[in-house]
Amino acid sequence: MLRACFEKAVRLCAAGAGFAVLAGGVVLLQPTEAGAQGAKHEITVTVTRFKALDRADELSAGDFFARVTIDGASQQTAVISDKAEVQPNWKLTKEVKPGVHTIKLALIDKDVSIDDPIDINRLPNKRDLDFTVDTRSCKLDGFAQSYKCGATITRAGTERKKAEISFKVDVKKK
Repeated sequence: MLRACFEKAVRLCAAGAGFAVLAGGVVLLQPTEAGAQGAKHEITVTVTRFKALDRADELSAGDFFARVTIDGASQQTAVISDKAEVQPNWKLTKEVKPGVHTIKLALIDKDVSIDDPIDINRLPNKRDLDFTVDTRSCKLDGFAQSYKCGATITRAGTERKKAEISFKVDVKKK
């Protein structure tokens, strides 16, 4: 009987349920977040501020929008025209399974023919920001230091057509 109970606990653990063996060999099963049916998280990237550090366009301050890609699915904001510094409070959200997810954040100048990526990354020849978020621990990696969800992150580019951007990433359990 104990062996059958233990084997069932091992199968459930492999399927995502956690277990603990208590005194006397009692097996306590607890569904973990990873194994819970339909467990979902929601990642929200909020661009709180951006400031053009040079001219994006020769004749105007620029027509800016943000594009956020989470696990390969892209979303973009509305365009804000002719302002060099903005506090847009742009929010881009995606529902995901619990775990580690890749995020790309880009600031773009909308043009008639070809949209121009604005440099918001201090690394040479890399204009956008690539990082990961672990929705379980709410930890962001891919920067010189790790951040927790909700922390405001500010980055600025160094190349032509550059800007400074401030944003935060939040995770909500659904």
